[in-house]
Amino acid sequence: MADGYTNANFSQGWGFASFITLLAVAAFATAGIIKARTYVPPSDPMAPSTAREVHAAPAGEHAAPAEH
Repeated sequence: MADGYTNANFSQGWGFASFITLLAVAAFATAGIIKARTYVPPSDPMAPSTAREVHAAPAGEHAAPAEH
């Protein structure tokens, strides 16, 4: 049984693992930068919202009814 012993080599793959970790950190940082530059809080009056869409003109600007 002692003849089948081999030393384990645990140093393989660290370069690839480091690359993947660096890629994940870069993606996280890029997402943070994009959010910081483009985020508009919902309480901002200039934030786009479908709830504030104008569906009709104000009451004073409607056309007068046609006279008969």
